[in-house]
Amino acid sequence: MGYKNVDSCLNKAADDEPIFVLRGQDASSPKSIIEKVISEYSPKKFIFMVSGGHDSITNAHISASILAGMNLPFEVYHGDTTVGIPETQEYVKQICESYGWKLNIRQPPNRNWWYDKIVERYGFPGPTKKSHQYMYRYLKERAINKFVTHECKTRPHSRENIALLSGVRQSESTIRMGYSETINKQKSKVWVAPIFYLSEKDVNDYMAINNIPSNPVKERICISGECLCGCFARNEEWVEIQAAYPETAKRINDLWAIAKINGFPWHWASGPTEWKREQKEKSKPKQAMLEFMCVGCERKYQQ
Repeated sequence: MGYKNVDSCLNKAADDEPIFVLRGQDASSPKSIIEKVISEYSPKKFIFMVSGGHDSITNAHISASILAGMNLPFEVYHGDTTVGIPETQEYVKQICESYGWKLNIRQPPNRNWWYDKIVERYGFPGPTKKSHQYMYRYLKERAINKFVTHECKTRPHSRENIALLSGVRQSESTIRMGYSETINKQKSKVWVAPIFYLSEKDVNDYMAINNIPSNPVKERICISGECLCGCFARNEEWVEIQAAYPETAKRINDLWAIAKINGFPWHWASGPTEWKREQKEKSKPKQAMLEFMCVGCERKYQQ
């Protein structure tokens, strides 16, 4: 697999509907965004954040071609959230091996805060913003913080910037709360979104033109599958997981059995608030059904 010239990708698009803007002179292009972060922050290292979703893969491929043209090295980071579908991680490994990218897979540093331990102690997290923030912190943020501090910087306390290039796009940034800019600095971490202005169609077209294999998990259940914490998940997703990945579904059900024993009876894609609401509804006295067209049948039964 190789990189096709970005201009040739543009030329394959219809004149009235370009695939995406990649040329360096456009301020919204991936190349311009990367040049801007280099100019403003002089990153010590470039890390591609690859979850296994198509946005992150496309971002890595585009960014790799740009940095290769600048003769700048980079590496790939994949966060093992401890509650992902294994096939997604295998897909990331295969992609990185195909392109010769160095891959770093890291788990949350404290085993006591892996997903199974969290569910054992507190039950499934539930669809609230606060629960999602906790899952992000324990399953993702602490691992990347440790990686940046102890593996990317020359010394833990050195004032060096590490560029983390992610596949966040503007059209879906409401899901990834707080993302409204292409570059965001958090201490030593400089979050960069090179494909911020690409559409979903742009991503699909780019993958097709460059013959980038799709994630089979994404194809089957419409999510990347690297994190199944359950926050904001829909019941439909659970049905799809059960059908497509029964081993993963069994693992979640096994965790549910432990959670119930420990006093947390709600299931995945639910939470304590939803469960309490359901129990309240169940406890309400049911109004007798008025059968206006059949008034004598029950009396006959009672006699």
